[in-house]
Amino acid sequence: MEWVGLGGRLAVLARYKWWIALFTLAVTLAGAAVVLQLPHIYSSTATLLLENSPSKVVSIEGVYGVDSSRDEYFQTQYEIIQSRKIADVVINQLNLAERAEFQPEEGMDFGLSMVKDWAEAKVDALLGGEEGPPLSEEAVAYRRHQRLLGEYYDRLTLKPVRNTQLVSIQFEAEDPALAAEVANAIGQAYIESYMEDKLVATQEATGWMRERLERLKANLRASEEALQQFRDQAGLVDVEGLLTLEGQELETIAGRLSEAKSRRTMAESVARNVASSGGNDMEALASLPEINRHPTVERLRNAEAQAEQKVAQLSQRYGPKHKTMIAAQAELREVRAALRRQIRQLVSGIQQEYQTARAQEATLSAELVAARQNYQGLSKNESRYRELQREVETNRQLYDTFLTRIKETGVAGDFNEAIARFTDRALPALKPSKPQKGPLLGMIMLAALAVSSILALLHARFVDVISRANEVETELAAKLLGIIPEVKAIGGSALAKSYFNRSRPEFGEAWRSVRTAFTLQHLNTSGISLAISSAAPGEGKTTSAISLALSLQQVKKVLLVDCDLRKPSVGKAFELPSYQPGLTNTLSGTHSLEECIYKDEETGLHILSAGTVLSHPLEALSGDSFRRVLQLAKSEYDMVLLDTPPIHSVSDALVVARMAGSMLFVVRADHTRARLAKSAIDRVLENKILLEGVVLNRAGKGAMQAQYGSGYDNYYGHGYEEKPASLSPRESAA
Repeated sequence: MEWVGLGGRLAVLARYKWWIALFTLAVTLAGAAVVLQLPHIYSSTATLLLENSPSKVVSIEGVYGVDSSRDEYFQTQYEIIQSRKIADVVINQLNLAERAEFQPEEGMDFGLSMVKDWAEAKVDALLGGEEGPPLSEEAVAYRRHQRLLGEYYDRLTLKPVRNTQLVSIQFEAEDPALAAEVANAIGQAYIESYMEDKLVATQEATGWMRERLERLKANLRASEEALQQFRDQAGLVDVEGLLTLEGQELETIAGRLSEAKSRRTMAESVARNVASSGGNDMEALASLPEINRHPTVERLRNAEAQAEQKVAQLSQRYGPKHKTMIAAQAELREVRAALRRQIRQLVSGIQQEYQTARAQEATLSAELVAARQNYQGLSKNESRYRELQREVETNRQLYDTFLTRIKETGVAGDFNEAIARFTDRALPALKPSKPQKGPLLGMIMLAALAVSSILALLHARFVDVISRANEVETELAAKLLGIIPEVKAIGGSALAKSYFNRSRPEFGEAWRSVRTAFTLQHLNTSGISLAISSAAPGEGKTTSAISLALSLQQVKKVLLVDCDLRKPSVGKAFELPSYQPGLTNTLSGTHSLEECIYKDEETGLHILSAGTVLSHPLEALSGDSFRRVLQLAKSEYDMVLLDTPPIHSVSDALVVARMAGSMLFVVRADHTRARLAKSAIDRVLENKILLEGVVLNRAGKGAMQAQYGSGYDNYYGHGYEEKPASLSPRESAA
């Protein structure tokens, strides 16, 4: 249950430490037995340099289909090295099928493959699948070869060296010489495979191109004859020169037309801006960029600004009728009039320029149409001529290309350069690469420790038993009166005497702590009745009732009543005879209370046993007779303790506790489930019964140390000596 927080987890692990240690040790020893029997594996590595741009006597990539300029080139070569073709060559070349480490034992398959086949056979049998016919020799050989391939690939590792053209071929085997031999054989088989494939491709391509060359030669001759026949029929001499002149003239007209359109567009834009300005608004016209940036307008505006500045300066000296002011204002008016005249002239010029541009554009458009018609007429024969000429050139190019290719392929077939080369050949390893038994055992031990720790945490989390004193408050929301250590010697006929057991004094001391806690809650109070119960059988409620009675009896007058009429235990604990009258006899009226109370001479405790067995104990405990007996006992004793049945077994405990007024609840450590105990306590509270507290019974050493500290065991292991047996219980408790 201790789960939240690091401290809680560590406490759980400490509680399960011996189980964790035992599990870790067992798994480590089992792992060591397996690891020490594993064979040594040696690995050897050969390094190849892959040429992505091999020396070329002539171009051959198109024939063999190798594009070494692409990024996928190297990845393709890696896959070829690991291909089944290379694997078969190496297996056959080195005769790996006859090697001992590649052969399955008689009647066995390779490791996991054998297990897999067996499992598949069992599944088919369970599903009702029928066994197929026996395999032929070919099928058996095929399966054996496939398993051999699987073993080969399991031992092969390809490691490209980053940012280089190097690739490492690593192979593992029990024989270091064999590992090196296989790694070198893989690289050599890859190199030879490329050379053989290139040679075969060259031969096939040469044969096909020779056949194609003959057909191309016939096509070339036919196209040349058709071209000459057309020239004779059309009377063409120099069609290219005439078309060139017409084309140049057409381009010239088109260029002039483009320029005219540009001028017309610009003039039209300016004219549109002038028209949108109203034509008479001088200020709007003067603000147009085409007019405002004109040199004359800029000069007149500067003159206007100077005249305005002059008038402004003179106005500060002279009045408006002074001759100097009059002259300055006349000069300003003259400048403004000249500016308006210039703007009108520019506007008029813009309109004329626009009309001229439109007329020139129309003339050039008509000339362009005529030139195009002339050019199209001349190009008809030229088009046919070009078509025939292109066909001749195409056929000639194809013929020349195939002829060149045939020669190149023949030369390339004789120059058989390898696509890769060894930079380092594999050598037999001196030390095994695996298994690394020390680190492997360490990993097994750590894994076992982690698994056992997780299992311990899960067990504490999901097996919701009350284990520690603090869980009583957190899980049951109840007050803890005390925690009682487990004393295995208690039981049987010694039950009544266990409280005074000198060999385990911590048991009695724990109950004296419970007595103190209970007494502090009821100072100066007498006539108290207290029911004692638990959630389920086997939690030690009867032992708790007797021990608490013996503890209280040392300071108060106590009566212990056995109210568990179905399975009475108090009388048996004190070895009372079965005919001893008890509670049921008092309830039925056959005996008085004084006649039924038994006083134990050794402990001095007053006991009211269950008495004669009744067929309906619940009705007897629910009646007024029990209430009167309880009131009479409370009037004569300071404390009346009622040992009741478990709450979840029968309802007797709740009935007795309701009459008693309060209850002490017993929980067995590491045994009682929290939900079961919580449910029982909820039933007690629902019946409006005062819960005096909870006693955690039979707590282990870890729980006691968690409650009282690590010095608990040392404290109770020393300082308690045997006292003379002649001392009475009351004297020994003093």
